[in-house]
Amino acid sequence: MKNITIILSALLLFLLPSCKKYLDIKPKGILIPEFYDDYVKLLNHKTMMSADNPYVVYITDDMLLGDLSVPFGQFQQGSEGQKNMYSFAHGSIFSAGTDDLLWQNAYKRIYTFNVVINNVLSCTDGNPKDKEALAAEAKVGRAFEYLLLVNTYAKDYDANSAANDLGVPLVLSEDINKDYKRNTVREVYDQIFKDLNEALPHLSATTPHRFKPSRQVGNAFMAKMYFYMKDYENARIYAEKALLDNSQLTNMKLYSINPAANGFGRIYDAATGKSYPEAKDNVESIYARYGDNLISLSRNVYASADLLATYNHDLPPGATDQRRLLFFADNTFKLNGQLNFPGKSMWVPYVMFNSGFNTSELFLIAAEGYARKGEAQKALALVDKLRYNRINGNKDLPLVDAKMALKIVLEERRREFAFCGSMRLIDLKRLNREADWKKDIVHSAGSESWTLPANDLRYILPLPPKVLSLNPSLPQYNRD
Repeated sequence: MKNITIILSALLLFLLPSCKKYLDIKPKGILIPEFYDDYVKLLNHKTMMSADNPYVVYITDDMLLGDLSVPFGQFQQGSEGQKNMYSFAHGSIFSAGTDDLLWQNAYKRIYTFNVVINNVLSCTDGNPKDKEALAAEAKVGRAFEYLLLVNTYAKDYDANSAANDLGVPLVLSEDINKDYKRNTVREVYDQIFKDLNEALPHLSATTPHRFKPSRQVGNAFMAKMYFYMKDYENARIYAEKALLDNSQLTNMKLYSINPAANGFGRIYDAATGKSYPEAKDNVESIYARYGDNLISLSRNVYASADLLATYNHDLPPGATDQRRLLFFADNTFKLNGQLNFPGKSMWVPYVMFNSGFNTSELFLIAAEGYARKGEAQKALALVDKLRYNRINGNKDLPLVDAKMALKIVLEERRREFAFCGSMRLIDLKRLNREADWKKDIVHSAGSESWTLPANDLRYILPLPPKVLSLNPSLPQYNRD
């Protein structure tokens, strides 16, 4: 088999050019840092603070693209990948020679994590405790990337088939000449578990900023991992453990639209003049990661009628869901001139949201766990805590049965994370396995319409053509 990581040869540039102190050794063309501070710089580089990619949203039921009658958000003017995803194209999403930025950037970061994990403990300076902590930070980062990759480029986790389902290549070495295969879904999850278990004893209780993992990240990570494995009871347990350390929520009722700003700073607190907090400053951020190019969705996509309808579900009379008010513009938007899009709602938050772990998601993971075990009252109590920080004029949800409580939780999750990278796609994949929640997605643009049936393999992103051109024997899911 050809080397899958030849496609990652550009990752050598990912090592900081400003690090001048290297061993005078270039094994297989790779530069290995010599000093502890060089490894610190690798993990502190701004490219290591990103994750995910918003183009995945184009598959989901949250998305609407217009035709040439509207400015921006036009299907006809979309990129090749955007149009292929929105129209549920069969086969490849990207043509030969085109980068798949989600895949490419994730493996770039994995490469850097590998450099740190495999070499920092033997560097010539630094105390052992600090070096173990840095390796642990890199292991959490690597595990985070693999949790995203395996849930976008593979089937969702199924305990009955995960040992055979195609996952993603596990690249655990910085050796670009090593042969790699496409590991199974279970093997990828096993590696995620391994990285976390090895990392947790070396993480500190506090960190200087939210881009570095603390011990709380361990519980939050376990909650999300079990959640994606559909082990909802363990997900609930770990979510509640993480909430014991931090259960803060941002009070969106304090924010409004700034009449003097239409891009960044559009959402602000009129009393203080401060803009809506981005991931690094948001009290909800447990492990911060900026969505790669997430801001590029602003002003370029519209919300589907299906998504918009959910903001009115379970809304008390006279109440306002701040997420609907703040993050969307109806019919018109001013930015370098007047944009008019009658009958449509454009997504325009201009906020650097967190694509990592958030307390808001922990509330919803725990709530879903309770709803699925039949404890509707506990589930709704958790949702109420979130809603009182999201809805002006909110009232407690009325007690309903467990199935209706689960519906409320699922819709709250959709509202909370609309357009936030891969989250909705991953939720659709797991929910499509349940008769009560599966759905077909219908997209349209002008007179054209396309349908993606529940459980279709087109929910799974294909391996990029660049990877396949170097590794034609790698197996693929059949998207034809």
